[in-house]
Amino acid sequence: MASLTYDEAAHLLRRAGFGGSPGEIDDLVVRGREAAVDYLINHQQIDNSEMENVLAQSFDFSNPDDFTRFNRGEIERWWLTRMVFTRRQFEEKMTLFWHNFFATATNKVPEVFMIIQNRTLRQYSLDRFDTLLLKVAQDPAMLIWLDGISNVRGAPNENFSRELQELFSMGIFDAVTGQANYTEQDVKEIARAFTGWKFFGPSRQDPDRFNYRFFINGPEHDNGLKTVYGQTANFSGEDVVAIISNRRATARFLVKKFFDFFVRPLNATSEDRAIIEQFADVYMNRNHSIRELARAIFTSDEFFSERARFSIVKQPVELIIGAIRMLGVNFVPGNFRNNPNILALVSILLGQELFNPPDVAGWNLNLGWINTGMMLNRYTWADLIAISRPARDNPPGVYLSHEQLRKYTKGNSKKTVKKFLSVLGPLKVDSDTQKKLREYLESDEKGNPAGFERDDRTIDRKVRGLVHLLMCLSEFQLN
Repeated sequence: MASLTYDEAAHLLRRAGFGGSPGEIDDLVVRGREAAVDYLINHQQIDNSEMENVLAQSFDFSNPDDFTRFNRGEIERWWLTRMVFTRRQFEEKMTLFWHNFFATATNKVPEVFMIIQNRTLRQYSLDRFDTLLLKVAQDPAMLIWLDGISNVRGAPNENFSRELQELFSMGIFDAVTGQANYTEQDVKEIARAFTGWKFFGPSRQDPDRFNYRFFINGPEHDNGLKTVYGQTANFSGEDVVAIISNRRATARFLVKKFFDFFVRPLNATSEDRAIIEQFADVYMNRNHSIRELARAIFTSDEFFSERARFSIVKQPVELIIGAIRMLGVNFVPGNFRNNPNILALVSILLGQELFNPPDVAGWNLNLGWINTGMMLNRYTWADLIAISRPARDNPPGVYLSHEQLRKYTKGNSKKTVKKFLSVLGPLKVDSDTQKKLREYLESDEKGNPAGFERDDRTIDRKVRGLVHLLMCLSEFQLN
């Protein structure tokens, strides 16, 4: 069994989740590489009752027609609350991955269907890709988003057929060979296979107001012969999903998407193409299992390599949730009556509104998150964390307590800087930066030398400032 260093465990938890406390990282270290990955991936075994209790107290989604309790802001607050409180971090991270992969948005899809899709992505996130792809294709959100409900015999709508191949499975060109994966004729023929796909809602007597179910309307479905990838038969939509899921091009596409999101961006070099082939073998040989593909990637030397560390720009939700979980910030979600929705507002300011990606291609990851304006907003989030002190009545919001800061404040400035660099990463910065951070701790409000004392005033004034400075470092923007 491969061992796991503290830095490696922190890297694993940032990528397979959002980061965690030193205690959570130490727990992974003790487990070792394979067992730590299994613990995160097999998350059903982890008790999540604390999160469920928070959700039950803070949200009432029993009636999606009650727009005071169920609206875009509320579902965003609900998911961010899950991310803060869950003990199953990989579950939420995989749901986020698939949300960007199968991007649908509330600018066209009603919130009730976005929640149904979110639940579908979470439930099947580690299943066979065939199963997940079919469930998403039959999901009301996707049927609305790409006009599947208007795709009928005699007048096929090609929107879903095109994106199914371009964005949801293979890509236009093979990730390794560069060859075209499909033709315009394949788009037309596959569109015919998905004709008549519909859904109907719950009856008035149904207590589950989210019980929308898929069906095929026979008179609108095209039962004629279709030629797909050179084969001719009376293909159904289910047949097409199975065929696409079994293509080598799909395995390669998925591996590249996994690496770009969880490991490091892959390029067109021979070395990176070989990596794609290596893990495409895992997908093909293990019955298209997403779980087995994820396990192989997260236990690989490539995942823990130096070039993979801090090689991806943090998404806004990673920046937000990561800071909360690493520092042990207290988050009070409130309820629909008393709710500033602070986390969702910050995420939107940083360019990522959950349930509302910009288009069917999802968010532009990595450097797409960074520009002058967004960096200023990231610094504002750092400032908000640093200045948010607990209030007596504990209103909704985020709070970094004096006691929490004291846990990581040491007897001198050098050890204090080192500890907070460890907590927020661990971050590796040059000696000159460390020196400036120590000088900051050892100065008064006017910048004059003042020494360093581990007292309440220093913690409240200077250590909070240190947290702000560290969260503004370029190193903290990377995952």
